[in-house]
Amino acid sequence: MKTESVHPWHWEERPRGETLVPVGDCILWHDHGRIKRSPGWMSPVQYRQSQGTAA
Repeated sequence: MKTESVHPWHWEERPRGETLVPVGDCILWHDHGRIKRSPGWMSPVQYRQSQGTAA
């Protein structure tokens, strides 16, 4: 994850919610938006669903 999204200069002074939003967005993208070549150009969630292992 890019540090500049949660660490711009004085991140200690930012409200907790303002800091956690970019973290949540990054996690959501990592699981649902990022596609990989090895599992047939699917996101990790799509791959798990296609294999029947996603909840």
